Amino acid sequence: MGFDQKGSTVFSVKQNKQGQWDVCEEGFENPLASFNSPEDANKYARNLANVKEGSTVKVIN
Repeated sequence: MGFDQKGSTVFSVKQNKQGQWDVCEEGFENPLASFNSPEDANKYARNLANVKEGSTVKVIN
């Protein structure tokens, strides 16, 4: 049994109340990761989207 990586997933990058930048997967409450800089968070989110076919990244200001 394998894990299906296909599907349309949205990864969002947004700043949390503590000033860090969270990477979240749409439909899940907790962030996948938190970063000190928006650049690092964006890079991580883009890498996730590249692995999961059909995924996109959006930045929430």
